Amino acid sequence: MKDRKHQTDIFCTYKPVAIGPQKTHWVEFQLVDELGEPLANLPWRATNQAVRDGCVAEYSGSTDAQGVIRVEDLYPLDLTLLMPAAPLAEVLQQRRLRAVRPEPERPGASDSKPLYGKQRPGFSPVEKQALEQGHAYHYLRIGQLCDELPVFNPPWPELDTPPAYHFPDAEFSGFTVQYEALNCRHVLEVCPLRAWSLVLHHQPEYSLANAYNLGLMSILSYSNRAETLYGSPQEFFAQQCVDLSRTPRVWDGGRNWACLVTDVPFNDRYEPCDVLDTAKADIPKGDTQLFYVRNTAQMLVAWRGTDFDKIHAPDLITDLTFRPVKVDFKAECAPSVPCTDLTSEGRVHLGFRNAFKAVQTVYARRFEEEIPEKILGRKIFICGHSLGGALGLIHSATLKDNNPLLYTYGMPRAFTLSAIKGLSEVGHFRHVNDTDTIPSVPPEADLDNQLYNLYGPLGTTLGFGWSMGQTLMNNLIKSGDPYGHHGELAMFYRVEQHTQSRGSSYPAYRSKDGLGAPYYNTVKTRLPERPNLYLVQSFDKKKSEKSEQSQLNFIAGLDPKTLDQRFPQQKNLKPGGLLGIGNHMMGEYMMHITNRLLAAIEPGRKPRLAAQCKINRFRKQMEEHGSTSPKDELERNRWFLSMHEELDAALNVTQQLDGGDEALKRLDSIVCGRG
Repeated sequence: MKDRKHQTDIFCTYKPVAIGPQKTHWVEFQLVDELGEPLANLPWRATNQAVRDGCVAEYSGSTDAQGVIRVEDLYPLDLTLLMPAAPLAEVLQQRRLRAVRPEPERPGASDSKPLYGKQRPGFSPVEKQALEQGHAYHYLRIGQLCDELPVFNPPWPELDTPPAYHFPDAEFSGFTVQYEALNCRHVLEVCPLRAWSLVLHHQPEYSLANAYNLGLMSILSYSNRAETLYGSPQEFFAQQCVDLSRTPRVWDGGRNWACLVTDVPFNDRYEPCDVLDTAKADIPKGDTQLFYVRNTAQMLVAWRGTDFDKIHAPDLITDLTFRPVKVDFKAECAPSVPCTDLTSEGRVHLGFRNAFKAVQTVYARRFEEEIPEKILGRKIFICGHSLGGALGLIHSATLKDNNPLLYTYGMPRAFTLSAIKGLSEVGHFRHVNDTDTIPSVPPEADLDNQLYNLYGPLGTTLGFGWSMGQTLMNNLIKSGDPYGHHGELAMFYRVEQHTQSRGSSYPAYRSKDGLGAPYYNTVKTRLPERPNLYLVQSFDKKKSEKSEQSQLNFIAGLDPKTLDQRFPQQKNLKPGGLLGIGNHMMGEYMMHITNRLLAAIEPGRKPRLAAQCKINRFRKQMEEHGSTSPKDELERNRWFLSMHEELDAALNVTQQLDGGDEALKRLDSIVCGRG
């Protein structure tokens, strides 16, 4: 073959070819937070195979004022962006979350779907803007950018896996762009390094946020789930409160209550939660349970009440041991702080005292040293339902020098009246749900009868907070010191309206009218609309006093027969379960609190909540039948409606809180399905 263009030899002969310089590429990254604010002046470095092979130096620099990184003269290779952990973590801890989040459904136990996935497309405003401008978009967490685990304060335990939401990549391998995606700007929306914290306000005024969240903590105290399972107190604080993909929720059988939370720097997260159970101690004693947890601002203690799903004999013994005994608890103070006496007068319920002393004895070191020390520098919140409320009050009494704030739900009477007078400095809001009879035990016939005679069916609930009820209590202390209630009352009252009419139209009776002879009876008929009103006496003292006077006049104007027929004493006042036990369940309390909270978040919402519609119908009913209704009852209901409506102001402090508006919008979107 003589054609030298086609030959094969052993010398690997090459033919010279003239070409231009190799084409290079570029890429831009723009780093912003969830609110679209740039992550400026942060160091970065980028690497690809050419860097690893030593062909070019590592790319590095700092983000500009708009959070932009531009890398040029790139070979067509995958490029990985990495950022030093410390400065990135410091900045991301100070950034805020947007109000409404995707809230993906939590996979069930048999669901193989991962707990964390990509953010739902089309949800982020940052994503929408980036795509409209022709850029690529990515939602990242800090662990997908940083080159190592940041140092936290308090430190993250060395043996514990970092929180999976923030740090999904255990290798810290950075964010990689495929070479096909070069020559483009990539907008990186980076989730702030935050944690969830319950919205709680330590203040003397009533707070709807407190009522809601501390009610949920009271439900959480009933959990019997293993600490690693969804729904346990340990899982709630250790996992849900550092998972920003979802709002933390409290599992309550068939309900999954969303909490009212705001985001705080990751360093301000909750520490591990401690659950105490005297029945499971090394040396078991009784059956008292509670949990406590803290972060940098709060110390929270929740006491479990009587478990109605699984009735415990010890719980029943505790509830039914009524005998009043001397108050002999140890006050809890930090070792360096002098303690004042608990109370020098009065008595306490024997069953509740024994239940509290059991936990003080079994966990002596925790109650004498650990809990008082953990409280230092923090606001303390205590809560409980039923028996848990009584134990919470006793615990608050032992911590009164630490200024605890107590919220209870359906709690029975725990102290006698003279002991209660010695606990006046303990802040306490006590919730009662309409016909719930547990707050009326232990029974005190003399006290209950006299309050009933004054105020009728409202006597044993609202009567304690009204002026004549207070006078009566002071007089009864001198004669016998009965059990009474501590704290300011928040009542869910199913209000009623009646009409009065002649019992007979017989002419012989009607003919006597002109002679002034009362030959006809007044019969009161209950009208159909009976909404639940949310009444907090201390929130508007003047209106509470006016409603007191109207109730006094209304009851005083009834003849004994009508009073006994319409409002029978010692019986369930309205249709309900045995002894009103259905109204005692914590889920019932939470429904009323949730309805009122949602109404306060957006008073003019459309469509209206069902609870708001019921109240509107009741208001129309009052207008239509006002001329035939008892005057004092009508006046009382007007004051009650006004008190209910003014409770919107109990959300002002939450709305003024940094991140408070976002927290309320987030909860509203979840509960009302707007997300």
